[in-house]
Amino acid sequence: MRWSLYAVLYLIGVLTLGLLLMGAEQMVAAALDIVFLVIAVVLFRLALKDVSAALDISTEDRERAELRMVQALLIVTFVISASVLGYSFLKAVFPFVP
Repeated sequence: MRWSLYAVLYLIGVLTLGLLLMGAEQMVAAALDIVFLVIAVVLFRLALKDVSAALDISTEDRERAELRMVQALLIVTFVISASVLGYSFLKAVFPFVP
């Protein structure tokens, strides 16, 4: 569950940094977006693996439901952060993207 917290905090950092990078040099911003996207993939993969392991161990239905909710939250936050980073990368590489 520790990785889940890290993953959600990473999303907050990505959103904040995305706003700061909009004024940065285009190629620097694109390179940083790629690096942050790789970090996001690794971090969210660790978080999902951690939640899956906890889900295998849990025996109570309530606890399993909570863990499935955390899994869904992780997937949603990953999609949001990947979308933000992908859009920011495209915006940096292709300035005509709206």
